[in-house]
Amino acid sequence: PECNCKVCRSYSRAYLRHLFKSQEILGSMLASYHNLYFLHNMMAEIRNAIQENRFEEYRTNFLKRYHSDAWKIRN
Repeated sequence: PECNCKVCRSYSRAYLRHLFKSQEILGSMLASYHNLYFLHNMMAEIRNAIQENRFEEYRTNFLKRYHSDAWKIRN
């Protein structure tokens, strides 16, 4: 829900799951687009945090946000 990439705004999680389960190449293409968007956005946020001398704050918030989500998915 936090992602603003074209894939996350245009396709439901159910449809993406369907693409992966049926081994459609579009599933891999959309996942790649999303992953590149995520990494590009994260690097821009890191650059801004470094320039504003608040990288440690960014790092702490990032790890809290993504470690807690990963824990919810696994359990």
